[in-house]
Amino acid sequence: MIMPNGDYPPPIQEGPPEQDLSDKRNAAAFSVKRLNQRLWINGTVIDNETEPYPFLTFRDVVYMPLTWRYVHELLHLEIRWDADNGLTLVGGQNVMGPVAGEDDHALYFSSMLLDPAKGVLKMDKSTYLMTWKNRESVKSLVDHTRTATPPYGGKPADVIRKDRNLYYGGQLLYTLTDSDVWEAADYGPPVHTYTEFDAGRQGVIVTVNLRLPLPVIGPYHGTTYNFLVRSGKVSRLEHFNSRLSRVIPNPDGSVWIAVDRLPSRHGYEIGSARIGLMDPEGRIRLVNELLDEADVRALGLQNPDLPNPAGADGSLYVVMSGYTWEGEKKDTAGLYTLNTKLETERLTHSAAGDYYMDKNRGLYWLKGNNTIENVMSHEIHSWFDYELVRMDSPY
Repeated sequence: MIMPNGDYPPPIQEGPPEQDLSDKRNAAAFSVKRLNQRLWINGTVIDNETEPYPFLTFRDVVYMPLTWRYVHELLHLEIRWDADNGLTLVGGQNVMGPVAGEDDHALYFSSMLLDPAKGVLKMDKSTYLMTWKNRESVKSLVDHTRTATPPYGGKPADVIRKDRNLYYGGQLLYTLTDSDVWEAADYGPPVHTYTEFDAGRQGVIVTVNLRLPLPVIGPYHGTTYNFLVRSGKVSRLEHFNSRLSRVIPNPDGSVWIAVDRLPSRHGYEIGSARIGLMDPEGRIRLVNELLDEADVRALGLQNPDLPNPAGADGSLYVVMSGYTWEGEKKDTAGLYTLNTKLETERLTHSAAGDYYMDKNRGLYWLKGNNTIENVMSHEIHSWFDYELVRMDSPY
């Protein structure tokens, strides 16, 4: 069984196993055997009998072929080759964290170091030059990224409650159920938050969020209902049961309804990233359902400095997880363009790492091992941990 360790926990075995390190030469001919044992790599079962490049045993040592599938796809190591240095395998480089913010000229990445003087990495978008910043020097930028409401991100709605009925603009929006009004004995009734989104010619979408004031560990999103108020009628958006990230009217009269992936205690909630397209007649098609994808994530939803994640023609950049609604894996993971005819074009073949859209709709792909790719220009830059750690902090 082969698993990536990530340096935690520390390896149990402190030294190498005993080996015959004599200089006795191999014979002119010798035999090796195909490994005849059960085999896993990072949770994936390997059928060694059918693999084109199988695991082999020779003198009681197991040899793993350095194929792209084993090394890159399953163990998440980078394979590099050049004539001067030969073959290099790179793994475990993780000083660069997710994007923490941006300005006109640079991206700022969270740092995995504990040194407060090296809390944020600043990368120039043109030169890719890296410099350190301490957290205090970029605190306002990071706070703005985390708390500011992005364009098309909704605003507080004027919803009036009478007993169990909720009214918006004089219309009955929703009647609270017994579970909606249940109170936690020591913490009181649910806290209500109402948000409205302009849906252009389609009307208004109103979100009702109910959160019990409970002390919980990890993210708690409460209960959410979404309603379309259109031409004097109210209809429930059945496919959307969380707060919407953005509602974007398009030039052709259609409207994108997008929800970014929801954080959970151990990553993100599977199936939470959703996109719907409402046509001029008010009909909504769920992209996840159409493409049989558990998660379809529109890029740029949480960037408050991005005026509109959609292009001039209404097209989006989306990342698909590569899993069906039933949890089955398929060969669809990656970055795509999605237009208002619900047609897709594939740009990459991996959903690993983190894609980021900047304020000018530039696309960056933060991969493992401190590697970032400009998706538009295909320019790739990598840094070893020791290179970043050795850089002096000017602030």
